[in-house]
Amino acid sequence: MQTHTPTDLMTWVSEQLLTHEDWRRDLPLLAAPDVQTDAVDGMRKQLAELLDDPELLARYRAAMDGQAVGRMVPSLPYIDAVPVDGGPRVRLTTARAVLDVGEDAVTLSAAGAVYEFAREAEAVLRPLVDGRTVDMAALADTAGLALEDVAGLVQELVAGQAAVVGSLL
Repeated sequence: MQTHTPTDLMTWVSEQLLTHEDWRRDLPLLAAPDVQTDAVDGMRKQLAELLDDPELLARYRAAMDGQAVGRMVPSLPYIDAVPVDGGPRVRLTTARAVLDVGEDAVTLSAAGAVYEFAREAEAVLRPLVDGRTVDMAALADTAGLALEDVAGLVQELVAGQAAVVGSLL
C-alpha cells in the first residue's frame, strides 16, 4: 500500500509546470520590486490554473499508476527473445498499468516506463491491462495480428520488465 501526500502532489505539479517556459527562467532576484512582483504574480496565476483543474487528482493518480513498479519476475527462458509461438502466456508485472487510447496510437504506462504502439495494439494490450493472463495465440487472434507482431510487442514489454512470459503463468 502506498500513501500519497499533498507534498507528493505538489512535487508532481512542479514537474508539470516545467513545460511552461516561465518556470524555467531565472528568478529576477536583482530586478526592481515591481518586476519581482509581476514575476511572482505570473507564477501564482499558472499554479492556480493547474490546481483549479477538476481532473488534477485523476491525472496525478494515472501518472502514479503508470510509474508503479510491478513484481519483478524473470521470463525464463524468454529473457532474450519471446518466441513466435502461441503457447506461452503473458501478463503484466503491475496491476496499475494505464492504457491511453489516442486517435493514431495507444500509450501504455507500466512499471515506470511509457510505451507507444500503433492503434491496432489496443486489442493486445487491453486484456493485459485488465489484469488477465493470456496466451500469445489468443492475443494474436483477438487483435487480428500476426503472431510475429504480438511477439515483438510482448518482447518490448518483457525487456522493460513491464510483462512476464512463461508457459506456467
